[in-house]
Amino acid sequence: MLTNNGAMTHHSKLGFNPRLLAFFALTFAWSWACWLLSSVVRPPLPAVGSMLIIAGGFGPGIAAIAVVRYSSGQEGLHRWLRRSLQWRVGWRWLALSFFLPLAVVGLAAAGHIALGGTIAPSPASGHVLLAVVNFGLILVLGGPLGEEFGWRGYALPVLQERYSWRVASLFLGGVWGIWHLPLFYMADTTQSHLPFGLFMMSTVALSVLFAWLFNHTQGSVLPALVLHTAVNAWGWVIPVMVMPDGSNLRPYGLAVGLLVAIALGLLCDKKLHLSLRSR
Repeated sequence: MLTNNGAMTHHSKLGFNPRLLAFFALTFAWSWACWLLSSVVRPPLPAVGSMLIIAGGFGPGIAAIAVVRYSSGQEGLHRWLRRSLQWRVGWRWLALSFFLPLAVVGLAAAGHIALGGTIAPSPASGHVLLAVVNFGLILVLGGPLGEEFGWRGYALPVLQERYSWRVASLFLGGVWGIWHLPLFYMADTTQSHLPFGLFMMSTVALSVLFAWLFNHTQGSVLPALVLHTAVNAWGWVIPVMVMPDGSNLRPYGLAVGLLVAIALGLLCDKKLHLSLRSR
């Protein structure tokens, strides 16, 4: 099984890893401090407040780099980055990462319409260039780049040193969801008008999908970056997210339901279980 520095190991019988505790502590401290400060300074200084929200999203990545550098030295950091950035993972995995979220939001929108609902016009309609640029902005500023090197690049393989990929993904999904908690109490964030329970279901389900993908691509973070970007961006292209006034809840709920169904199917993937045991 992959470890944080790219090496392979069997299940560890050791106690809770202090490196992982340090990672979580640094992640929450950085992100929640940035978001708390943002809520204070954003009314008089909206631009500074927005930058602090973005900076908070980089907490997991910053924490991962700090912990790997401290525990494994500069060479260990280089090994970890080489493993995380390996790009020879097969085009089909990258295609799956990009198009699966499109299928999920598309089916959710279709189901909503079939049940008598309506979907707002796509913001990308007639603005193809804007949509392409938006994918890049979401990758860099919207969460994926700041989060995935931490959640999947570091925390997931360290958890898998002791626990099965199923337990690791479910636990990490819960932590990932709770990490977003301050954003639910801040105006003008995506989370501010989402039901917390549904959001938690989505993060746990997505965490299973991320872990399944991570373990099929030799621990590369690149497919996770593509998947995270696609999840956020396609939900903008096909508007299935809950609106600020609380409307559009059903298509979002349908999308979360589809993600849960996919996660349950992946949790039954015995082929991956046998593959990991043989490492």
